[in-house]
Amino acid sequence: MTPSFLKRFSFLLPTAIVVTVLSGVVLLFSRTPPSGRPLFPREDLADLPGDIGHSLLRLTLAYLLSLLFAYLYGFAAAMTRWGPKVLIPVLDILQSIPVLGFFPAVVLMMVPLFPSTRMGVEVASIVLIATSMAWNMAFAVYESIRTAPADLWELFRGIRAPYWLWVTRFLVPMTLPKVIYNSVLSWTAGWYFLIACEMIALGPVHYELPGLGSFLVGATEKGQFGEALLGIGALIVTVMLLDVFVFRPALVWSHTFQIGEVEGPFARISSPVYDFLAASETLASSRRLLAGWAGFLVRHLWPAGQSEGLRWPRPLLAAIRIAALILAGVVVAKSVLDGVHVVAGWVRQGIPWALLSELPADLVFSMIRLLVGYALSLLWTIPLAYWVFKNPRLSRIVFPLAEVMASVPATALFPFIIVLVVQKLHSMNLASIILLMSGMQWYLLFNLLSGVGTFPTELREVSLTFGIRGVLFFRRVFLPFLMPSLVTGSITAFGGGWNALIVSEYVVYARQDYGVRGVGAFLDRATYSGGHPVLIVATLLVMTAAVVILNRLFWLPLYERVTRKYGYDS
Repeated sequence: MTPSFLKRFSFLLPTAIVVTVLSGVVLLFSRTPPSGRPLFPREDLADLPGDIGHSLLRLTLAYLLSLLFAYLYGFAAAMTRWGPKVLIPVLDILQSIPVLGFFPAVVLMMVPLFPSTRMGVEVASIVLIATSMAWNMAFAVYESIRTAPADLWELFRGIRAPYWLWVTRFLVPMTLPKVIYNSVLSWTAGWYFLIACEMIALGPVHYELPGLGSFLVGATEKGQFGEALLGIGALIVTVMLLDVFVFRPALVWSHTFQIGEVEGPFARISSPVYDFLAASETLASSRRLLAGWAGFLVRHLWPAGQSEGLRWPRPLLAAIRIAALILAGVVVAKSVLDGVHVVAGWVRQGIPWALLSELPADLVFSMIRLLVGYALSLLWTIPLAYWVFKNPRLSRIVFPLAEVMASVPATALFPFIIVLVVQKLHSMNLASIILLMSGMQWYLLFNLLSGVGTFPTELREVSLTFGIRGVLFFRRVFLPFLMPSLVTGSITAFGGGWNALIVSEYVVYARQDYGVRGVGAFLDRATYSGGHPVLIVATLLVMTAAVVILNRLFWLPLYERVTRKYGYDS
C-alpha cells in the first residue's frame, strides 16, 4: 500500500471506530441487568463517620484510577501522530457523556466479573466516580506535553536520553503543575457526583452503598431536613480538612516544577503543612531512599536508550500489521452483525416512537435552562473575579471557599431548593436552573480567577499611566485580557451543565417526585424505571451529539478567534 492510497481511505479508521463503538453500545444495552439482593446502607446517624470513610476510600481509589488513565491516555494523545486526530476527539465525546450514561456499561460489565455482588457494585461505583474525574486530568497531561518548551525537547533529543529519563525527568515533571491543579477540580467533581455513584439503579435492579452520598440521598428522600443539614456540614468539614492537609501542600509543591516565573492565583497561597513536611529531615531521608530505589528499578527495568530499542525485522512487522488488520476487521464485522441482530429484535418488540419524538423538544428545554444558568453565573463570577483582581489578598479566601462550595452535590441542596423555591414560589423550572448553576458556575469562577492571576503587571502600570481607570479599564483592558479564560471556563461550564442536567431536572424529596421537561429528566426516567433500551441509547446519542456539535462549531472556533484577537502575546 502506498501512502497516497492510505490517505485516500483515511476515513476508514474513524468510521470503523464509530461503527464498532455504536455496535458495542447496542450490544451492551441488550444485556439483562445482573440480578441479586439490593444492598442498603445503614441509616443510623452514628454511622455517619463510617460513611464518610467509605466515600473517601472510593474517591481515593477513583482518583488513582483516573490518574493512571490520564497519564497513559495523555501520553498516547500527545506523543503519537494519530493522537490529536483520534484520541482527543474521542476524549471530547467521553467527557460530554453524563455520569448516568455510564451506568449501564459499568454495571453490566463490572458486577458479573466478581464473585460477590457487593464487590462488583463497589468496583462499579469506583469506576463511575472515575468517569467524573479522569477527562480533565487527561486533557491537562496532553496540553502540558504539547505546550512544553521546544528547547527542552531539543535538549533531551540532543543527549539521546533513555526512555526512563524522558519520563521521570521531563514528561512527568512538565505535567505536574496542571495535573495537580486539575486534580482539585476532579475531586470537586467527584464529590458532586458521589450521590449518583453510590446509589446505582438500572431498571428493576437497585444498589445502595454505605457512604456520605447515600446518607444525603436517604435523608433528602425522607424529608429529614436536620439530617441532610448535618450531612452537608460533615461534607464541608471533610473538604476543608482535605484542602488544608492535601491540596494546599500539593499545589505549593507543584510550583517547584514550574518553568519560569510562577503565575496564577495558587502561586500566592502558602501551606504550613508543606513547610513542615519540607523542613523535616526524617521525611527528606525517606524521600531520598525511595527515590534511589525507584530510580534503580526504573533504570534496570527500562534500560534501553532512545536509539537502542529493539529493531524488529520488516517482514515480521508487516505480518503483525496484517494480522492486526484482519483481527480488527473480524471484530468490527462481528460487532456490526450482532448489533444489527439486536436492533432487529428491538424493532420486532416495538420501539416507543411516541416517547422518542419528545427528545428534540426536551433538548430545546434543557438548552434554554443551560443558557439561563450560564447567564446568571456570569452575573456574579465576573464581578467577583474583578474584585479579587483589585484586592489580590481575597484569593486566599475565595479559592478555598469556592472549592468547598463546588464540592457540595446538587442533591444535597434538594431540601433547601424544594422548601424555599418550589413550595414557596411554585416554580420547579427556577429550582432546576438554580441546581444547574451548581454544576456550571464554579468552572467559570476557577478559570476566571486563574486568568486574573496571570494579568501582567506592566499592562496595569501602562493603563494607570494613561489614566485608564474604572469602567473604561474594566471594558477596554481587564475584560479583553480575560476573554480566553472566560471562553475556556464557558466550555467547561457547559460540560458541567450537561452533566448536571441529570440531577437538576428530576428531584425526589420527601418521597415525592419533582421534575421538568428536558433530556436530563428523560434520561433519569429511562434509566431508573427500566425503560426501553432504545430510550437510553437515543438520549445519550442526542446529548453527546449536541455537546460535540456545539464545541466544534461554536466554542472551539470562538476560542481560536478570542486567543488571536485578545491574546496578550499576539
